[in-house]
Amino acid sequence: MKYLYSPINLSDMMRYILLICLLVVFSSESMGFQTNLEAIDTLLNNSENVEEKVSKPTLEGSIKRAQDYTILLGKLSVKLGNELDTLTILEDLPIAERLIEVVEGRLENRDQGINIRYLSELDNLLNNIRSQVAVSERRITARTEELISVRTGLDSMRQDGLMKLNLKDPDILPEYQTALAQLRNRISRADSILNAQRVLTAGYQTRVSNMMIRVTEISSALDNERRRAERALLSRDINFLWQPKSYESASNLSEVFMDSLRLNEVILKRYLKSHLGVIVLIFIVFVVVAIWVRNMVLKIKAEKEFAKIIIDRAHYIPKYPVLSVVVMILPFVPFFFTNPTISFTTLLLWIDVVVVTLLLWSGFPKGLFQTWLGFVFIFFVYTVSNLYRDVNYSERWYLLVLSVAGIFLAFRILKFKRNNPEMLPYLITILVKLFIGLQSFSILANIFGRFNLSKLLGVAAALSFSQAIGLYLFVQIVMEIIYLQIEVRKTNENDFTSYIDFHGIQTRVKRTLYGFVSLIWIYYFLDNLSLLDLFMDEGFSFLATERNLFNTKFTYGNILVFFVIVYVASILANNIAYFATIKDQQQGSLREKRLGSSILLIRLGVLAAGFILAIGASGIGFDKIAIVLGALTLGISFGLQTIVNNLVSGVILAFEKPIQIGDAIEVGGRSGTVKDVGIRSSKIQSYDGSEIIIPNGDLLSQHLINWTLSDKRRRVELLIGVSYRSDVDLVTSLIKKRLERDDIMKAPEPRVYLQNFADSAIEFRVLFWVENFDIWVILRDEVMRGIFSDFNTNGVEIPFPQRDLNIKNFPWLKGESIKSIPEVREESEPQDNSDIQGNEA
Repeated sequence: MKYLYSPINLSDMMRYILLICLLVVFSSESMGFQTNLEAIDTLLNNSENVEEKVSKPTLEGSIKRAQDYTILLGKLSVKLGNELDTLTILEDLPIAERLIEVVEGRLENRDQGINIRYLSELDNLLNNIRSQVAVSERRITARTEELISVRTGLDSMRQDGLMKLNLKDPDILPEYQTALAQLRNRISRADSILNAQRVLTAGYQTRVSNMMIRVTEISSALDNERRRAERALLSRDINFLWQPKSYESASNLSEVFMDSLRLNEVILKRYLKSHLGVIVLIFIVFVVVAIWVRNMVLKIKAEKEFAKIIIDRAHYIPKYPVLSVVVMILPFVPFFFTNPTISFTTLLLWIDVVVVTLLLWSGFPKGLFQTWLGFVFIFFVYTVSNLYRDVNYSERWYLLVLSVAGIFLAFRILKFKRNNPEMLPYLITILVKLFIGLQSFSILANIFGRFNLSKLLGVAAALSFSQAIGLYLFVQIVMEIIYLQIEVRKTNENDFTSYIDFHGIQTRVKRTLYGFVSLIWIYYFLDNLSLLDLFMDEGFSFLATERNLFNTKFTYGNILVFFVIVYVASILANNIAYFATIKDQQQGSLREKRLGSSILLIRLGVLAAGFILAIGASGIGFDKIAIVLGALTLGISFGLQTIVNNLVSGVILAFEKPIQIGDAIEVGGRSGTVKDVGIRSSKIQSYDGSEIIIPNGDLLSQHLINWTLSDKRRRVELLIGVSYRSDVDLVTSLIKKRLERDDIMKAPEPRVYLQNFADSAIEFRVLFWVENFDIWVILRDEVMRGIFSDFNTNGVEIPFPQRDLNIKNFPWLKGESIKSIPEVREESEPQDNSDIQGNEA
């Protein structure tokens, strides 16, 4: 750009004018001029003896291409400026290389056995190193591809003929010549930078590739070592307990502890660093849930009239809201991390056990809490021993003592359970017996020289028992949260939550939660026994193996997925129907706002969606389902007509809505309130408290009386008889006066009719309407009591049937006469009694 401001002489000006005129002439085809571009191309000269066959660019084209190449070179220079992040790579790779050397050295040292649990730890460490190296590998690969694209761009520019041509006259277009020279120099410098970057990247690529190869080889060696350790698990590795020692006891446990502590510290720091984002996310969730729980408790204390009663029903949340949230979140934390290390899971277990101990402090009796503290001590010793890198047979005696002490504490819990059956759940008994069984096998394995097996069983017993207690408290805390949330939402008697039966929800939710935490505990239990990987591999292999049945291919995994999704859909359908029914109870007086029998359609819709999803997710295919449906149709034709009839009748009931949940009906001589409209049958709550199960087909085929189909009004009819001596007008006025009540409808107007002249009485028919069907029995009782009281006050007699019996004689009794009443009275009483006894005999 410096040439733009340099002085221009007369000859240069003439050259510029001539060049401009030539450009105008050559570019004016619209004015009819014909030209030959070779006249301008002769200004260009091949500086490197280019072959004649190479086409020479025009001056204008070369200027345009030089401009494009300058822009392209700028973009390539930007890419070259994005150097490889060697700082991060140099920070991670040396540590990874040292850890790989540690693992290699430990595998090569055959003098000391590796703890079977620690083999998994080393494998997790290798996976972490592999993941970290893979990140560096991806960065290097991305940089390599970037450099390749730069190289391609530079090669295309260097191979262009423009780079080999120049102007014959160095005084023509000095700006262009300078720019072209600068372009060539920049290409040359970029090429030098590119080569340096390629060499640097190739060096790191070689280093990372070698590390990946070493990690793969070590991983294979660890797999072999693990299989060898698993095969030797049941084999005797030390002497029997009554025999002389077969191992050296010179090893110092404190040194083993410190070595393992340092290595676990490195592993834990690397693992936490690589999962920092997940840790932050879990912490945010914890803070949000803790604030929500705390505000819920404060709201109950501030707004509820019976706050103390509500709070006293919850044992953990009001007193320890933060600790309760910790117990609620911790069981799920390991599932958010990939390949969690033993040190990480042990840290989570320590937090869980400490928090559980604090929660049990105020709720357990003193003796039981002391027993739990004994378990906590055994737990901590086992977890520390589980972190040891090498097998140390010096642990044999204190592990044996721990097993015996654990069994003693377990029997104390069983004794407490027998004396206080209501304080501990039944599941505790099962867990304690399992703990005793594992510790008993641990003692036997220790006695008979199976040290590794003994330690594995002891660790699994301690860890599994503590995890089970934590999961049990998790269920209790979740139930307390549900209860407190229901109480918070209760704003008035008509609120939706006021109709929720907490005990009903508790039964449903508890059953689901216990099933859920049982699966989590089984997962932990298998992991504690170091059988999780084996179980998962064998299980997936069994489920994924393709099988043939009648030329049809399937896998057990597809079948399992199908039934699991259908089962989950059925649970959702039942719970949706349950809460929809509760919502209907809130709208009990407004029939048009209730879902009623439409709940059946919701259930069928959820089940149908689950069924279709199960077919798609399992990969079974609709063609195979069509075969099953065909077989089902055949079954219907033979013996399932009644079931299908009831199912179709239920769908008809849902669409036509002749009955709704909450309606008062009579069918087949049975009366009551509709409680549920199911897929096959419906439930009616009779007025005596019993539940009547009526098939849906009977609701359509039999005469059905629905007292609340259009509204809840009901006409009440009374038949009242008075004696013939009564004043009819007075009786009518007394009855009408008694019907002047606010809860008796004025339209239709109450009516009193003289119904009939009966044998013993004059009968009146009383008709009146009530607004609510639910109170008609109570209202009828009050009206009849009032009428009876008014009749007594005004001397109106309510007669009872009377008959006059005239007996002339007994023709079949000869020689006997009928005595009159006075004659009978004259007879003595003993004689009457003897006659009566004789007749009775």
